[in-house]
Amino acid sequence: MSLSIDIESCCKALKEAGSKKVAFVYHLKIKDVDGYDKWLTASRHNGKRLYRVKADPVARKGMVIDEILIDEFSSLKEAFDFLLTFEHSLKLVCSECTILTIVPEPLITFHVVKGISWLVRLFKGITDKGVPSTKWRAVNTDVWPDENQMKVARAQNLDEPLFVYNLNKYKPVAEYSDINKDGKKVSGKEAYDRYAKIAGFELLRRGAYPVYGGTPVCLFGNREDCMLSDSWDHFIFVRYPQRRNLLATIESDEFHKGEVHRDAGLERVAIFMGKEG
Repeated sequence: MSLSIDIESCCKALKEAGSKKVAFVYHLKIKDVDGYDKWLTASRHNGKRLYRVKADPVARKGMVIDEILIDEFSSLKEAFDFLLTFEHSLKLVCSECTILTIVPEPLITFHVVKGISWLVRLFKGITDKGVPSTKWRAVNTDVWPDENQMKVARAQNLDEPLFVYNLNKYKPVAEYSDINKDGKKVSGKEAYDRYAKIAGFELLRRGAYPVYGGTPVCLFGNREDCMLSDSWDHFIFVRYPQRRNLLATIESDEFHKGEVHRDAGLERVAIFMGKEG
């Protein structure tokens, strides 16, 4: 495995985005658990390690990962200095290591959303109990979790917090099966935003909300056949208080009203689910 770093393209993309901060989203397949634990300890004081999530044991488009890490750095130089120091030792303990570089959205954005979630839950909250129905099935698994992912997700501890990783690619123009009432075309992003508005309320009233996200800049360390090698538009990381909250959400009538917009707006997604490490 070789982490070939295109510093020039990353610098250019960051400059265009007007951002100094950069984040690494690691997708790891671990072969030496003890060695990996030592790497985590040695590297934790560099940058800011925001999240460590153990992924559900199931493949997405042939890609199986054990953990997702998110590190944020104050500059691109700090980020790549970190890799120069810790890349080799990480390479030794992982059979696969793919790193997505993103321009992170301001953390204040997610703090505000967390506050909104608290208010919505206070006045419009809902408590999910018992075992959610298993009726929901995705028609288009390019933009939804596939059946195997859902089967594994439902088999995990429903009481534990859940993290859902979403990497989105939007269609240039949304593709609805029925023409919009006003006859106007909308972008894939606009269609997805319609979905997010509907689904987002169902999340917020359950205490779930995005905790991190940003714009993908570049990818390195991946296999040539890795699904993440495609270009992407947006990364978003969502936390649910309990896994049952996600399962109950996708079975709700209100959520189903938004599905058509997601199907119309998204070209493909990379999606993983997991628990806090």
